[in-house]
Amino acid sequence: MKFITNQLILEGPDLSGKTTLYYDIHKATGYKWNIQDRSSLSMLIFAKFYNRDTFTYVETLRSELYNLNNRYVILLPDWATISKRYAERGDELHDLISLKRSYNFFEEAVLEFGDYPNVMIARHPDCLQNVVQNVANLEMSSLKQIQEQVLQLAYISDNKEAVGVNFTVYDNGKFEQVDYEALNYEPEKKYYTGIKLKVLSKIVNERKGKNVYERKEPKESRRFIYTDDTCISLAQFNFRKDCLDCHFVLRSSNVRDTLYYDLNFLYSLCKDVYSTLKLDDNIFCRMRFTINSAHIPVIINNKEQDESQY
Repeated sequence: MKFITNQLILEGPDLSGKTTLYYDIHKATGYKWNIQDRSSLSMLIFAKFYNRDTFTYVETLRSELYNLNNRYVILLPDWATISKRYAERGDELHDLISLKRSYNFFEEAVLEFGDYPNVMIARHPDCLQNVVQNVANLEMSSLKQIQEQVLQLAYISDNKEAVGVNFTVYDNGKFEQVDYEALNYEPEKKYYTGIKLKVLSKIVNERKGKNVYERKEPKESRRFIYTDDTCISLAQFNFRKDCLDCHFVLRSSNVRDTLYYDLNFLYSLCKDVYSTLKLDDNIFCRMRFTINSAHIPVIINNKEQDESQY
């Protein structure tokens, strides 16, 4: 299973070393990742810098950060290093006063976003090896480690709830990380069994032509879909060429207690669908997850409050 990097975004004030790190990462990895020099964080900071409205930039940044396939690196050497570089090179946009002001905004950003699971803070100029290793480690995340990243995101969010978390993982069709013991998690076992039965029955019936059109659906059908108003609210499976695309929406998830079991079940469900469709061994599986409410139960009147089981 691979938790592939979508964008590797380099952020930081002018003269922090972004351009150097950009080329060093490409050289060290053979252009392995799509690297972006600045993104929504800079847009937000300079909106503040010029006293512009920040709503759009806040929302765009949140969208970037809540996509856990994006990795942020915020370069922030100490001010003495920045000011020394300014004295040696100058800057096209800043004088020393405005440079320090923008530097302070990035310091604030580190305090606000530094604990996000997909954000790395690089304060030392010689950070190449750590950055490359951290991104490589994230790409090898297990389902448990992904659950821990979502939990971290929820924990640092307002009201212990992150809205609109999403991520994509890939598998080579062998599904070697299925935790079969976790499928027997007693509070959810009956729930999972019911979803599996509905999904696989739907596919089998569609393939046999047991639908409103009385039409035998091919493997490429768009009709392999499950919907419900419970926590796992959507599962859709589309086979195209060399990839089985699996899209899951969780309208709500107790990310502390249940998410790992949900992820493991849905991962195993992909394996079951793969087998039911009789796909060739060389077909990859793409699993796209959206968690509309990734939350941690809260304490009210000395009691932990959460939704019902489903």
